[in-house]
Amino acid sequence: MSKTSSQASGFNPLAMVDMWQDMRALVEQWELKYNSSPADAAAAFQEFSAALVDQPQSA
Repeated sequence: MSKTSSQASGFNPLAMVDMWQDMRALVEQWELKYNSSPADAAAAFQEFSAALVDQPQSA
């Protein structure tokens, strides 16, 4: 089996559970801070994360 880039860098896939919990907490904070619906906060987070992925890699 070939290694993915996350495996090669030592990333622990099980850390994704913690990352999802952190992201959910962030969405809940946005809901409270900006008086938004869960859907609005999630859409904002989705747009932000898409923008991060589209950024050029820094060397």
